[in-house]
Amino acid sequence: MKKREFLKAAGLIGATVAIREGAGVLIDRNETRRLNATKKVVAVNGSPNENGNTAFALSVMGEIFKQEHVDFGIIHLGRSEIKGCIACNACRLENKDKGCLYATEEEKEWIRSMKTADALIFASPSFFGGIAGTMKSFLDRAFFAESKHFRYKTGASVVTVQRSGASMTFESLNKYFTISEMPIASSTYWNNIRGLTPDDLKHDGEGIRTLQNLAKNIIRSIRPD
Repeated sequence: MKKREFLKAAGLIGATVAIREGAGVLIDRNETRRLNATKKVVAVNGSPNENGNTAFALSVMGEIFKQEHVDFGIIHLGRSEIKGCIACNACRLENKDKGCLYATEEEKEWIRSMKTADALIFASPSFFGGIAGTMKSFLDRAFFAESKHFRYKTGASVVTVQRSGASMTFESLNKYFTISEMPIASSTYWNNIRGLTPDDLKHDGEGIRTLQNLAKNIIRSIRPD
């Protein structure tokens, strides 16, 4: 009897194949677990109203993240007194690699949360066709001092608006991503939802679908199949 025939008769070849296949299954499962490990998305809500239109827009996306088991947190800048960047360059000279010299403990905590995220969402109402002032002050300082820590994170912008100004605000928010080597997630329309109150927003079907699809695309970008 030839050696191969003997091994086959003894069942050793089948056992070897089974072991190899089993190892392959184990590797595939481990890879799947790695890819599907909990991811973190952090949104910055620039509205002064904690339960206003912008919060509603983020809640629409939050439902999708919840369904897909993605960790979702919101930083609400609210009515905090946040000073704008004064271009002192201390973050790059005196306080190099330590962030903004004038950041409060609360601001430092917000930035730490952003650093640990896989994706960032910037959500703002449109104030006179632009970003809410407090939010712009925070983002200017955070990105001037810390942008290297946001590199390669997925970014997405969301705008709530009564009628006009969404496109300009949307473009302004995206500029923080495009200057920081951050890929941008998009949807089937520009990411805005319209209405005067949260109840109005509930009737903007296209806006809601746009935000839901945006959330799904963010997930695809940070947790590929």
